[in-house]
Amino acid sequence: MQYEYKTVPAPVVLAIKTENEAHAAIANFGDLINKEAAGGWEFHSMGSISTEEAPGCLSGGQSKVKVHNMLIFKREK
Repeated sequence: MQYEYKTVPAPVVLAIKTENEAHAAIANFGDLINKEAAGGWEFHSMGSISTEEAPGCLSGGQSKVKVHNMLIFKREK
């Protein structure tokens, strides 16, 4: 069996202050997964990649590392 894979951006940092906000954030992940499932994609896992941004004028010569979270889906080819 062969699969194809698809990645969808996921939030990096969730600013949650209340229990209701936590439930809403979790529900948003569920909505995203269900949206992709409607297109035939099965949730596979959540992952992250890091990228490095070149130093800017005000960075003091330091590059900046940024983390990008993603949801990974698969479906049969």
